[in-house]
Amino acid sequence: MSDVPFTRTQFLKAITGIADGRTNAEELTKDLRVALLQFGSETPDNLSCSKQIEVGTVGSETGPKLRIQELLFSDIAHVVESEPMSEALNTSFPGITDEDWDAFGRLTTLIYILLSRDARQSG
Repeated sequence: MSDVPFTRTQFLKAITGIADGRTNAEELTKDLRVALLQFGSETPDNLSCSKQIEVGTVGSETGPKLRIQELLFSDIAHVVESEPMSEALNTSFPGITDEDWDAFGRLTTLIYILLSRDARQSG
């Protein structure tokens, strides 16, 4: 991850652009992908991620979504939030509690909801 203030600012700008609906979905997607790679670098994981994501509309909501699927990240987060903590997470962080996992899940869901907006808004 880049600690360069410019790349951090560009990534935040791309993310807030999605929430604000500053421009059309194609431009928001392009800005997000570029900023993601500048901030996170062009590792195989980040390159794969940038190809799989876009900003688009599903139903009446516009926000970050999977490129091929009609599935917003906020909808995925809602489902993951209600799942029990995985063994891998428990093994990696032995002191994590169910309440900690619940807090992580809730915050993650709220962040994705924050990035989504009613499709009738600008952009």
